[in-house]
Amino acid sequence: MKAHGRVGGQRGIALLVVLWGCTLAAITLGALASGAKVEGIQARGQYLQTRGFYAAEAGIEQAVFRLRAQAASQRWAVDGRTYRLREGDATVSVTVTDEDGKLNLNKASPAQLGALLEALGVDAGQVPRLRDAIVRWGSGGERYSDSLLAKGGFTSLEELRRVPGLPGDVVDRLEPAVTLWSGSGPNLAHAPAVVVVAMTGAGRAAAEAYVTDVRAMDPEHGGLPAVPGNVGASQSFVQGSGTVTIVSTATLSDALAVSIRATVTLQNAPGDPRAYRVLRWTSVTSS
Repeated sequence: MKAHGRVGGQRGIALLVVLWGCTLAAITLGALASGAKVEGIQARGQYLQTRGFYAAEAGIEQAVFRLRAQAASQRWAVDGRTYRLREGDATVSVTVTDEDGKLNLNKASPAQLGALLEALGVDAGQVPRLRDAIVRWGSGGERYSDSLLAKGGFTSLEELRRVPGLPGDVVDRLEPAVTLWSGSGPNLAHAPAVVVVAMTGAGRAAAEAYVTDVRAMDPEHGGLPAVPGNVGASQSFVQGSGTVTIVSTATLSDALAVSIRATVTLQNAPGDPRAYRVLRWTSVTSS
């Protein structure tokens, strides 16, 4: 009886060991399956992001091709209107905005910069301090009445985020309205509504209506609408300066969107094989 009891006990222990081993194996297999699933999701996300990026990049290339088209009927306008195309199963929306419609940080007067900050909705009591902070950036702390940053100047728009005391939310609003690559301007035929407000003193609704009218006109034959506000504000010819910001957003069927914002200058020099030269390039993915 004692021998039989010992055998039965050993069998019970063996059974527990087997059950414990099976449990560990199940846990291990579950962890491996979970890890494989996570890796699969990550791989698919990276695949979709890559596909979206190349679709958005195709939008950039299409815009450059259209901007360099010989026939005016095939050439895209540079006033910010939206063009749409298909790239595989992605829907791509593209806007092209000439840099001459924005305020040049290194050439604008402090008064123009202050007017732009006001048009962006910055509190009037904060405008002088923020304006002066931008003006002093890179100028050794000296004020110049005729131009911003007469010594040094901005070398990139990213430097706005390094200006002491300039809040990030103000930079976010300011960045789409300023440039480093335009002439004396801004050219209101290509300007966003906030720049029209700052340069003409018009109300926001009138400025937005003006921009809408510009984008609705025939870029080849249409005449420009009347400028709202100050009649002395400049409005130049519709033809572009050759330096533009292209925003190409590719949206996939699962709502993943990849957006590329590229500031480029078109190349027209004899013998230069490049269609364009990149001045600034950023990309954002959202879902």
